[in-house]
Amino acid sequence: MNRLRRLLRGALPRIFGRYAIGSVVAGVVSEVTLLTVYGLGLLSASMASVVAWGLGAIVNYVLNRSWAWKVRGRPKPLRELLPYWLTAVAGLAIASWGTAAADRIGHQIFTTDGPRVVFVGAVFLGIYGLLFVAKFFLFHYFVFAGTGSEEERADAGEEGEAGRRRSRSQVPTTTRE
Repeated sequence: MNRLRRLLRGALPRIFGRYAIGSVVAGVVSEVTLLTVYGLGLLSASMASVVAWGLGAIVNYVLNRSWAWKVRGRPKPLRELLPYWLTAVAGLAIASWGTAAADRIGHQIFTTDGPRVVFVGAVFLGIYGLLFVAKFFLFHYFVFAGTGSEEERADAGEEGEAGRRRSRSQVPTTTRE
């Protein structure tokens, strides 16, 4: 039970919470962009998802790195940037494929533009949601792992010092010899 309490009070739930909030912000930016440029007929479904992905990926990277994982300094190209953007590009490919397929299906199912746009937007959002958890674990245990997040160092320091700080005066008098 104590281990569960320590886990819930540790850095991981706080990081996940900030990651979730950042992902929601990036998702809203992406979704609004997609619905705007596709809904106004400025771009095809696939191209609209590329633009939406691009804006969302930039917002997501900045929030993940600086806020969720509290990483400072220059990013490490091979350890951080390459895996992050490869993950993002894989998400782009999946989202682009999914929205194009949804657009084709939407033209067959719906006779008006409104429901088709909502359908394509829902597919885009569903794909974004499916990638959410997988990306968190990849980012936490690979991309931003070992980056020396201030919060994780502080948590590790608290646990380590708690064991070292115990002194005889912290033991109840009934158990002292």
